[in-house]
Amino acid sequence: MPDLTVEAVGLDRLAEIYPLIRSATRVSLERWQVFGRELLAGDGGVLAVTAPDNCVHGVAAYRPVGNLRHQKTLDVEVIVAFELRGDDRVREMLCRELERIAVDLNCSAVNLTVSARTAEPSSRAREGLERLGLKLDTACFVRELPGQSR
Repeated sequence: MPDLTVEAVGLDRLAEIYPLIRSATRVSLERWQVFGRELLAGDGGVLAVTAPDNCVHGVAAYRPVGNLRHQKTLDVEVIVAFELRGDDRVREMLCRELERIAVDLNCSAVNLTVSARTAEPSSRAREGLERLGLKLDTACFVRELPGQSR
C-alpha cells in the first residue's frame, strides 16, 4: 500500500469523502453535508486517510462530548476504512489520530459508534428489548485513555 497520511477534512472535501461515509451510514449526501458542516462549525472534525494520488482510503467524524461514565469523551460517529486482505493499517492510522486528538482535548475515552451489524449476536437482554419493539441500531466501542482525568 502506498504511503498514507491522515489529514483534517475541510468543508470543500465533504462531498469527496461521501462514498465512504455512505458505505457505513447509508445517509444521503445532503444529510452528510449538513452533519459535516455542524461538526466543523463546532468543536468536532473530520479526518481522512489519503494516498499520494489523493485517493481516500478511510474517514472518521468526531466531536468531544460530555459522558456519564467518562466525563468527557471523543465520540466518533463514523469510522470507515477501505482495506483489502485484512490489512488494518488505515483503521489503525485513524484510531491513533483520534486518540491524539482526544488527549489534546482532555478526553478520558474515545467512543466509536458502529453499525449494529458489527455488534455481537443476540443476547437475552437484546432479545428482551427487541420484544418491546426496540431494535439494535448501533453499538459503541470504548477505549479508555490512560492518565487522562476523570
